[in-house]
Amino acid sequence: MLAGIGAFIGLFIVISIAILGFAESRDGFNSEDIGDPLEKANAVAVYADERLAAAANGEALPAPPDILANQEDLQFVLVMSLVSQAFLAVLVVLIAGQGLRGFIRQTGLDEIHFGRLWLICGCVVLAYLGTFLYSLAAAATGIEWLEPTSTLPTAVVRDNTTLWITGVVTLIGAPISEELFFRGLTFSGLLRWGFWPAASGAGLMFSAVHFDPGSLIPFFAIGVLICWIYYRRKSLWDAVLFHFIFNATSFAILVATS
Repeated sequence: MLAGIGAFIGLFIVISIAILGFAESRDGFNSEDIGDPLEKANAVAVYADERLAAAANGEALPAPPDILANQEDLQFVLVMSLVSQAFLAVLVVLIAGQGLRGFIRQTGLDEIHFGRLWLICGCVVLAYLGTFLYSLAAAATGIEWLEPTSTLPTAVVRDNTTLWITGVVTLIGAPISEELFFRGLTFSGLLRWGFWPAASGAGLMFSAVHFDPGSLIPFFAIGVLICWIYYRRKSLWDAVLFHFIFNATSFAILVATS
């Protein structure tokens, strides 16, 4: 398990270096929108003032701000995410040291039961309801960093290629690679100390890697819930299906509302 965590951190560093290297090779790398509509409007207003001032003083006009994400830059980041997901899945199987067939048997990947789909869907509804209630409570505090933000940038819907890559990363890569690592390796490795310590440890790491302070609490709870789903029947497919349905719902909402 510790070797797996070390490999995960190492993989993250390598992918980050690759993205930084690509960013440095491009002039004006921008894989994200500048912000919400108010932030975009403010950037336009500031640019307008700078342009008027430059024109009045006979100076060179400033370059317009990069308000919207560059789709090629965004696609590169998404492809690198997909590459990291593939490497993570392979690393988990190798580090487990049981061989592919042994790992499949140990994690219950050799059997799938669609008869439990109703329970998984119910857990997804529960997870969304809990996240919604937490968002309301966080907004009531007035502390912005407590409010969860979507891990899917709205910029992906502006280009079909970007949207397709996002779909593969979100609906296939994330459910498989993250469940192999967080439940198949990390949670299973911690189970010798009991369910709650194992679920808490795996849930904390699961929420932390989303790099959003506002999602730390709700994603921790979701991580523990997925551990319970896996632990209940010892089939990692249950956890993968939950992750897929949860992400598919978020992806559908993003596309529908954008």
